Amino acid sequence: MALKTGDEMDARYLQAKFSVIEDYRHASYIDHTLADILIIVMSAVLCGLDGLAEIMQHATNRAEFFKDKFGIEQIPSKPTVSRVLNMINGDAVAQIIIEIMRERSDIVGDIIAVDGKAITSTSKPGSPHSALQILTAYITESSVVIGQQAIHGKTNEIPVFQAMLGVLAIKGKTITADAMHCQKETCEKIIAAGGTMFLVSRKTKKRCMTTWHYS
Repeated sequence: MALKTGDEMDARYLQAKFSVIEDYRHASYIDHTLADILIIVMSAVLCGLDGLAEIMQHATNRAEFFKDKFGIEQIPSKPTVSRVLNMINGDAVAQIIIEIMRERSDIVGDIIAVDGKAITSTSKPGSPHSALQILTAYITESSVVIGQQAIHGKTNEIPVFQAMLGVLAIKGKTITADAMHCQKETCEKIIAAGGTMFLVSRKTKKRCMTTWHYS
């Protein structure tokens, strides 16, 4: 099926965006371009899928879509996708996805949700905690991603979120996050930037829930 003009522009646009990511694979062993693999992964992640098995199921179920829309003739294998995710620069890919969403979507909404996810099955053998983890900030009303950062093994979501607040436009926005982000420094940064933070802290022993609201 021939691509329509608009579809072709979308394919070329995304391929050009991802072309800046360095591909460490040997050229003679490449059956699928890095851009094609990252387009599939981006599509799955933006649909809320964070496991490698889920990503591959998404790719299989939407094979015709990827073929017609982006010219991806064949879905890469699970081992291929896993190897690519383990070798690429997660931070660089995250920044490109943010650029794509900002350039191609209308950022409308007042509530920003922050959520950390680990892409399962990307961990290295013998190191179950080495899976690619990503912290994402998105507008809940439009599902537009406005911030995304890889969480490296020597840190956790808290400092990564605090650093992300330095580049996000949160003035007049309400931020929602997990209880772990109920940190004084985090709240101070949000207030200083003109935002409001809504947190829920669960105390399991007393079986009660406390709501924290900072503005």
